[in-house]
Amino acid sequence: MAKARIRKINLVLLSVSAFLVSAVAVLIFLAGEIYEYQDTFDGVHLPKVDVIVCLAGGRGRIAEAADVWNRYRELALFPVKEAGKSPAPSRNPVLYISGMGPQANWNVFLRNLRRGVRDVITPSDVVIENRSSNTYENAVVFSIFAQARGWERMLLITSRYHMKRARQIFEKVVPPPLSRPLIIETLSVYQEPFEPGEWRWSLHGIRVSVIEYLKWIYFRATL
Repeated sequence: MAKARIRKINLVLLSVSAFLVSAVAVLIFLAGEIYEYQDTFDGVHLPKVDVIVCLAGGRGRIAEAADVWNRYRELALFPVKEAGKSPAPSRNPVLYISGMGPQANWNVFLRNLRRGVRDVITPSDVVIENRSSNTYENAVVFSIFAQARGWERMLLITSRYHMKRARQIFEKVVPPPLSRPLIIETLSVYQEPFEPGEWRWSLHGIRVSVIEYLKWIYFRATL
């Protein structure tokens, strides 16, 4: 009788384990959907934008955003002249760092930059936002700045695994300034191991990607 009960318990445990393993495998398979996204910015041709919005929190995001800002600065200094036309005056977009944390300040920001950019950027070029603590709050606080400053075109920069959800949240949360649709260009930052062909080979990549996928499903259903 005792042996039969033990066998029954073992069978139940085996079934539960098999179910959990199958559920995890399905989640890992489905999570790849967050990487099915194509950036609008190809990394070469700079789109016309009012502000570069970097979502802080991922390795390399701030440095990449500052590098892109510096490319705009160089274009403003040396505008490209088309044949038969005078070069159009260029205006530097604002570099907006979202959610750096309550301890963030100018010196903390500078430590994230490469030396060449650090030498030319000034506080008047940057907005350091340290009130928000998640992607939804990033968008809510940014919307206040967008309305106040009349920003109509933005370049959103974050990690590849985060971009799909981040763009959807910004599209839904940020109201259009000046009664026009907010145009959102995007650029995903390379962050190992969060790339389409890499994340499944790392436990860290799997964990973060699956959690991000669940967050994406939640916000898609609730926003």
